[in-house]
Amino acid sequence: MAVVKLYRHYPCYLILTISSLKINAMDKLSLTSANESALSFQGDQTAYQGQETLFQPKKWLLKISSELTTLLINFHKQRWERYEAKLSYLQTTNNASPNSGNGATSTSFSISKAITEAVLQKLHAFEQEHGYLSTSVSLMSLSTELGTNSSYLSKIINHTKGKTFKKYLNDLRVAHAHTALKTNPIKRKYTIEALAFDFGFKSAENFSKKFKEVYGMYPSKYLRQLRT
Repeated sequence: MAVVKLYRHYPCYLILTISSLKINAMDKLSLTSANESALSFQGDQTAYQGQETLFQPKKWLLKISSELTTLLINFHKQRWERYEAKLSYLQTTNNASPNSGNGATSTSFSISKAITEAVLQKLHAFEQEHGYLSTSVSLMSLSTELGTNSSYLSKIINHTKGKTFKKYLNDLRVAHAHTALKTNPIKRKYTIEALAFDFGFKSAENFSKKFKEVYGMYPSKYLRQLRT
C-alpha cells in the first residue's frame, strides 16, 4: 500500500522506472540478437568452407571423367575405322572371281563412269608421287586422301587393275624396289631391313616374300647379281 501511494504521489518516477526497464530489456534483446547473428555468420562461414573442401575432390572427379570420356571416344572411333576397312576388304574378297589368282573381282560393277574416272585420275597422281612408299598408307587413309570411300576405291582398283588393294600396293612397291636397286648403286649398300622400310614394307620378311612372288627370286639374290 505504501508503494502504491508513493507512485501515486510521484507519477514521473513510475514512468522513468518503466522506461528504464524497457531500455534494459531492449539492450539485452539487441545483445542477444547480435550474438546470434555472429554465431550464425560463423556457422555459415564454416559451412561454406566445408562445402568448398568437399567441392575440391568433385572437381578432380569431373576432370578425370572428362578425360576418360575423350579416350573412350577416340578408342571407339579408331576401332570403327578398322572395322570398316576390314569389312570392305571382306566384301572385296567375297566378290572376287574364283578363277582369278590375283583377286580380280567379278563383272558386276555399279559405280558410275564419272566417279571411276575421277578416282583413277587421282590414283594416277598418287602413283606418280610414289605415295605407296609410305608404310602408313592404307585403304582407309588413301580413300580419304582421294576424296572417296574405302568401298568405292577397293571396287575401282579391283575392276580396273584386276587385283586387290593390298596386291596393288605391294606390286607398286616391289616394282619401285626392282628399278631403284638396278639404277641406284647407293641403294645396293643397304641392308634388307633398311630397303624394306625404304620401299614401304613394315618388315624384311614381307618385302622378300612379295619381291619373290613377282620376280621369282629374293631381293638378296637380286642384289648379289647386281654386285657382280
